[in-house]
Amino acid sequence: MSNIQKVLVSLLNAELCDDCLSISANVIPRQTVYKICRSLFSNSEIHRHHGKCDHCHKTKTTNRLPDQSANTTTNVEVQKSPLEAAIRPWYWEGCVQSKVVNHLILNGYSICSVADTEARTSGKDIVAQSIEGKELWISVKGYPEKSQHTQARHWFSGAIFDLILYHGENPNVALGIALPDGFSTFKNLTPRMKWLKDAMPFQIYWVDETGIVKIE
Repeated sequence: MSNIQKVLVSLLNAELCDDCLSISANVIPRQTVYKICRSLFSNSEIHRHHGKCDHCHKTKTTNRLPDQSANTTTNVEVQKSPLEAAIRPWYWEGCVQSKVVNHLILNGYSICSVADTEARTSGKDIVAQSIEGKELWISVKGYPEKSQHTQARHWFSGAIFDLILYHGENPNVALGIALPDGFSTFKNLTPRMKWLKDAMPFQIYWVDETGIVKIE
């Protein structure tokens, strides 16, 4: 995923200042985010104005996606098509990952690292730290577009195996898996993991099509 795509995905469900957007999108340094946002703004692909950041709650220059319900010009309102071209379906792993990262930031977590899902980099998909200082490691999976039932079972198994490896590496960290909500394959498999959740506690971060994150 390019830096521009990371910025757009991070803005899908939040209005963020450059500093918080840099953390959410994992685009460093902050000056890179500033240049990207200035370019997107000049092309009417985002709104950039003096507003309140959803993360730090400070009033400063913020960035948000165009809202068709808002009183915007026609030129701005049609700018959803570049987004559709820039990102995969909402249930793609990278989109699920971005929603969970935003959710964690808005709930006081610091983001330590976010894997590049487009490049399929190795390592943990999300590493975050709570206000209390406890680390959280999350394995993120999307939903396949082909051979959906069979491939989804493989991806779910992969997420569970990730947690087992994480727990073996450091039994003191909090664990989680992030999955797109609304797919029966995942919904039918998760109850069968109750025994594992009892033995090795972890949370499931369900991300729906609107970007809302629910924790189970």
